[in-house]
Amino acid sequence: MLRMTRERLAWLAVTVLLALEIRFDVLRLLDPGYKDLFQADSDALVRAEMLDPAPVLLPPLGSRGAEYTSQFGLQGMVMNWLSPGDHLYEAMRMTTALLAAAVLATAVMASRRAWGNRVAAVLLVLLTLSFWTNGFGASTYWQLWTMLLPILVPLLVWPRLGEGRRKWVRGCALVAGLVLLKCLCGYEFISTVLLGSAAAVAFHEFRGRIDRRLLLRLGVVLVAGVAGFALAMALHVGQLLALYGDASVIGERMGERTFSPSSMALALDLARAQDDPLFGWLLGSGDVVGLWLYQMTAYLRAPAVTLPAPTATGFGPGVYGIPIWAFVAVYAALAVEAYRGRRPDAALQRRLAVAGGLGLAGALSWLVLAYGHMINHVHIDAIVFYLPFLPVVFLMIALRTAEVSRRVWAGRGSRAQPPPAAPRPDDPPTARLVPDDLVRFPEVPAVRRNDPSGLPL
Repeated sequence: MLRMTRERLAWLAVTVLLALEIRFDVLRLLDPGYKDLFQADSDALVRAEMLDPAPVLLPPLGSRGAEYTSQFGLQGMVMNWLSPGDHLYEAMRMTTALLAAAVLATAVMASRRAWGNRVAAVLLVLLTLSFWTNGFGASTYWQLWTMLLPILVPLLVWPRLGEGRRKWVRGCALVAGLVLLKCLCGYEFISTVLLGSAAAVAFHEFRGRIDRRLLLRLGVVLVAGVAGFALAMALHVGQLLALYGDASVIGERMGERTFSPSSMALALDLARAQDDPLFGWLLGSGDVVGLWLYQMTAYLRAPAVTLPAPTATGFGPGVYGIPIWAFVAVYAALAVEAYRGRRPDAALQRRLAVAGGLGLAGALSWLVLAYGHMINHVHIDAIVFYLPFLPVVFLMIALRTAEVSRRVWAGRGSRAQPPPAAPRPDDPPTARLVPDDLVRFPEVPAVRRNDPSGLPL
């Protein structure tokens, strides 16, 4: 009981500290002007609905006569119901930051229970210094926590869902419900979120190799996520038909955001105006592929984490950071090392490598499938790398850092102390990396083709 109380208090403390950083950027990771205006135009849609909602039961985002009908707008509805006008808008922003912080804090505390304080500390530092979660976390429009839940919740509860078909029925219903919640607050980054859910399940279902069994199970998870997306779309269509008698805006926006953007010429002009000495040559032909490649370099060069720059330091905010491409390189190195199996934690790192690979594929899926959105939203679409590729890489780094630190401290202690007793046959070869009752990540042999547990092959 005492241990549980301490863990809950620690979770609450981490949540509050992260929320304050997300809302007010105490560490000055972002330029103050940039932080204050980050996605102010999108958040204005929520505030406008609170000030002057359409006189219907389920009003869309935006003010009366200027509704934003590209999504169902659940976040605006809830805030409109709870707040008289916009008097509570700032409280809603703080609540949104708290929800995002609670999700991140849950991930940190889960890693602490599973692998210890060192892993949790490194993970907490990297999540706190994350550039894009700091920007998105308090946005009343984007509701970052709804993007993270379909990934984190399956990761934490999958081993607790039972065995066999019961596990898959419960798990698929859970994924579908969480994806539905996210899509009712916007369809953006949906392919990334779907593959992120699959990445969480792959972490538990991976059995040492990528085979037909694993692919089938991940396919089932994706189908469940698509079902949640389809239900949100159906509710959106019903809303538009009830209010306007026409739902054609959905098809128009899908074309605009994918492969039929009307603003490609403008995006090309804006990219050329940057006069990039390194990658500007990609824009020479002015074709679809060249523009995509150029914008892709911008995404990879965007900061994943930035160093804090409080006013007392004299440094400008956001001056020093580590770009996304550097973490892609670190991921590749750790994945290759895990595949070779030369480290004591190789089995765990292989699971993370599979999950990280799916997370990276999810990020790229949006940047490819949502071409129209990608070329026009370089200022926001880098968030896809956090759903969940970068957090997985952060965890891989944290585990490796903890393992190295244990070896270093063990080496120092051995100079002054007698050698430890021989381990028992059931002891792990190094410090405990397998979690306790929260989640279990042991490396297990491949399942036989006639294995009665789980889905049939």
